[in-house]
Amino acid sequence: MHQLTIIWSLFCASLIIGYPIYLYHKSLDFLHKVKKAKSSRVNNYVELLSFDLASQLPSWSISLNVPQITDEVLGYCPILFYLESEDGHLKLPLNNIAQDYTAQVYKNTGKVYVTFKCLKDGVSNYHVPAWHAKTLKIIIIKPSQANVLERNGKESFKTRTHKSLLSAGVNLANYESVLSYYNSLKQSADSSNSESSAAMLTKFTQIVS
Repeated sequence: MHQLTIIWSLFCASLIIGYPIYLYHKSLDFLHKVKKAKSSRVNNYVELLSFDLASQLPSWSISLNVPQITDEVLGYCPILFYLESEDGHLKLPLNNIAQDYTAQVYKNTGKVYVTFKCLKDGVSNYHVPAWHAKTLKIIIIKPSQANVLERNGKESFKTRTHKSLLSAGVNLANYESVLSYYNSLKQSADSSNSESSAAMLTKFTQIVS
């Protein structure tokens, strides 16, 4: 009987000590998941990231962990930034005359910083209200093949991409225009693949028959 009492006491003690530790680790896991960006791939060319800014505003600066921006991406791939607000998607950097602020973007491997200054002097900090900015959208444009990142003559992949977008009439200041362009590329590629597959199937059928 005495041994049962000791065992029961040890069991209760382990629950008292262990359960708070379990809750602590669960809460850390939850916070870790919340801080992650919503990521989606439009196609083989474009990766779209979306960061909720509610927890960082009001503030004059935003700091984000973006592991998708690797050394290779930072050095070779075009990266576009858009601030989603009540006025739509505003391309960064920008001078917002209506709200009287200027916004700048600084990026490094795995990190993105956005700072807001008063438009009148460009020096004084401007605290962006939470109702004005909702999310930060990041578009990373990648090549369909890894070796395309290498310089083709004197032009880098970044330069070639910007030229192709401009020649296609894509407005880089328009978030929807950029996504629509790459979506159309995906649809064209899917259509071509379907036609190629159908042609191969027809040829195979003819050979068999």
